[in-house]
Amino acid sequence: MKVARIIARLNVGGPARHCLLLGEGLRRHGFETVLLTGRLEPGEAGVLPEEAATTPEGVRIVRVPGLRQPVAPRDDARALVELTRALRRERPDVVHTHTSKAGALGRVAAALAGVPVVVHTFHGHVLDGYFPRLPSALVRLAERALARLTTRIVTLSPGLRDDLAARFGVAGAERFEVIPLGRDLAPFRAGRPGGLRRELGLAPDAPLVGAVGRLVPIKDVPLLVRAFARVAARRPAATLVLVGDGPERPAVEAAAAAAGLAGRVRLLGWREDLPAVYADLDLLAVSSKNEGTPLAMIEAFAAGVPVVATRVGGVPDMFDAPGPALAALATNGATPPPGVDLRAEGALVASQDEASLAAAIDLLLGHADLRRAAAAAARARSEDYAAERLLEAMASLYRRLVDEARG
Repeated sequence: MKVARIIARLNVGGPARHCLLLGEGLRRHGFETVLLTGRLEPGEAGVLPEEAATTPEGVRIVRVPGLRQPVAPRDDARALVELTRALRRERPDVVHTHTSKAGALGRVAAALAGVPVVVHTFHGHVLDGYFPRLPSALVRLAERALARLTTRIVTLSPGLRDDLAARFGVAGAERFEVIPLGRDLAPFRAGRPGGLRRELGLAPDAPLVGAVGRLVPIKDVPLLVRAFARVAARRPAATLVLVGDGPERPAVEAAAAAAGLAGRVRLLGWREDLPAVYADLDLLAVSSKNEGTPLAMIEAFAAGVPVVATRVGGVPDMFDAPGPALAALATNGATPPPGVDLRAEGALVASQDEASLAAAIDLLLGHADLRRAAAAAARARSEDYAAERLLEAMASLYRRLVDEARG
């Protein structure tokens, strides 16, 4: 069975790593995959070299002229023609698209090429928080039309499915399949602590908060910096490390300077040694305005790092009820502050709520028993995101849909 997987570009981030994992891992389940993708935008970091013709495990990569992330009518038209030609040439049993631009052009191209099964994954969505009201309404209409060209829509969490089906009316709930993200967890479980702290000149017991991901507006990292400033006022030894880069870097640097946090907010850029980074964190912070299933949270869970995150998209589905965490907090005679929803693996707060985000971070940093309970729960929760679970679920979906298409 042959799958053509389409993604706009292989930039550093969850969707690209997800595509590589599926393409390479599904070979063990009897699938052939060709990966159709465009080029990186200037300044973007990639998960593979731009000139790579195959992935490390030998999955073919076909570069599609014109396929790029921004809206560009001339390039988009060229990419649609090239995608249609490629699909007619490859003759796949399944086209599976990822991310919004590739999802739009890829699904139209699949219809023009007569591909029998078309699957699209929403890793998150751009229906809220990305555009002003009118463009957002047009995007919703476009997604409803594209859903009619789609055999099955995949989401990474029940919350994201409910958002798309009930809140935005993209398609009926019966058209969706929930398949959680997957990751090779072993490197993060084996991370050895100490290296990052030595590199940064930090004491072994200095509180260390981290964020991992692109520096783009939807991640709202300046808000995290401002929240951390409140924590830093109470905890003079605390440091915030930001792993990643992007167009919001100047805004992040300005927020750190305005808060007087020179030397206490460290921008590390993109790193290859993520297991070593997580091994030294006391907690991970996610401040996004919108998310699907953050890959950084899965990695942190596997490393036993508690997470404080905003209640957006599929994020709440990643947490369990508080249980032992509340018990650990009660041993200190404390209760969660207002606005902080304590969870087994950390805490949830409202989006764009600087005060609650600061309170949640301070709560976790201030109670070692609570952090230990959350770390144990996080390691256990990470099992739900093991790579093989993802591969088995996706292989089963493909086979079922192809069998149905063949009657």
